Amino acid sequence: MIQPIFNTDFKTKNIYSNTSPKHVHYISALHKCSCDSVAFTGMSQASEYKTVFDFLAAKILSGNKNYNVNSGILSASKIQSTMRDLFKSVNIYENFVKTDYTKIKWKNYIPMDIRENSVDKINVARNLRLNQWINVLENTEQAQKINPELAQKLKNNNSLKFVIWHAITSELKADNRHIPVPFNEDALLKTINRYEDIEPIDRNVTCAKPSFIEYYTHRLRDNLLMKMGLSNNDEVWVKIPSIKHDYKNRTTNIENLEILSNKNWCTRSSDDKAADALADGDFYIYLKRTKPFNMWEPMVGMTSLKGKIDQIQGKENDNIVPLNLVGKIKEFIESSNLKFQSGILDEGPKAAQAIMISEKLNEKDFYTGKTLYHAIKDNDSKSIFGILGVDYTLLNNGNLKIKNYKPSYNLDLNHGYIAPYSMFGINEDKLLNSVQIIDGNFVLYGKNKLFNSLITKFPPNLKSVTGKVICNQKQFAKYHDDIMRVVGGQKSKIIVSAY
Repeated sequence: MIQPIFNTDFKTKNIYSNTSPKHVHYISALHKCSCDSVAFTGMSQASEYKTVFDFLAAKILSGNKNYNVNSGILSASKIQSTMRDLFKSVNIYENFVKTDYTKIKWKNYIPMDIRENSVDKINVARNLRLNQWINVLENTEQAQKINPELAQKLKNNNSLKFVIWHAITSELKADNRHIPVPFNEDALLKTINRYEDIEPIDRNVTCAKPSFIEYYTHRLRDNLLMKMGLSNNDEVWVKIPSIKHDYKNRTTNIENLEILSNKNWCTRSSDDKAADALADGDFYIYLKRTKPFNMWEPMVGMTSLKGKIDQIQGKENDNIVPLNLVGKIKEFIESSNLKFQSGILDEGPKAAQAIMISEKLNEKDFYTGKTLYHAIKDNDSKSIFGILGVDYTLLNNGNLKIKNYKPSYNLDLNHGYIAPYSMFGINEDKLLNSVQIIDGNFVLYGKNKLFNSLITKFPPNLKSVTGKVICNQKQFAKYHDDIMRVVGGQKSKIIVSAY
């Protein structure tokens, strides 16, 4: 029985390092290179390897320092014995990376407890998914039950197993939240066959792009879309019914959601996350064939709640609706007679606000022609203030005088939809860096903590606030001297909330 993986910090043994020159095979610099030759020291030409997977295994090892494999044992004549010895001496399947919440680039409004809890779940999900793969790669009886042809290909083929393992773990980094692809015997078999059909002389070029993991992931999605009768399209919207709406097929629908989900989405992570997303509402996915290989990629995922679209994510899962797809999403919502949920939560905006935020990010400044999105990327405070309707004056020294400051924007006056600057991706420290005068109030505190200012330092060039400084006790304690300075020592101009 395959045991679960717990020690993900395993360090591979330095058993293949051999610094003796007589054991190292070098390709002569004067060796005449053909179209299938490779530039890795110690490797043979691609066409000389017995199988395409021997070539790929050697190529992976030549560029991977984790295994400390001497280049002299990566040649076509030695690679199979190298792989056999490697599998005997090293636990290949412990060599993958855990997510580290301190290394992920989070939106600054995401609370620390949500970050830590999210990463804990991701690491559990990685563990579970990889154990499913191990159970097939190393359990001959299990593989035989699933697919005899696949089992035969895997049997005693360490190079193939190594290539598969490297592929499914290659997307996992400490600074991302990616989840390994689900196992599917038909997609895996077709991917293996695709590589075996590559002519030896073409290996060097054809094996480079698309990669094994890219092709397998596409095959996984395309097989499912073929069953749905959607594969012949260039772009598709797929509706996956909720457990409530299709209880009989709940298991299949959960699996389908995992297959079609982007590697950044929690719905790809494990049965429980996909099941949670389908508990009460249907899930909608927009997929598009992307260049240059015409492969399927999920571009938008939308959850629903009580018949309304609840949350919208792009492929980056960053709480920003893809700016170039706002119109397409709205068109689909309207044609499907769906509506938006509204609200602002710790995790991000609900669908109504998310769409409005992206529409605002697409808006251009009258003077510079920059969109708000690009102004934020460029740290262009003038353009940001201009698009957000904050009056400003450029002073002689290049600094700014602005009318009032509040770290939120009113998206819709009629409905009272407001979003904090942080949900636009605005860094307040950079935004306020060149502000010298605030002609009005300087608001750092909001009754809802989501609307508190997220400055981490007092604006370095701010000299005067003509109105009031509104803050909470923590902010006042942290910036006491600066606050007193910009109001000229007038305590009556400071409002400190008890919360």
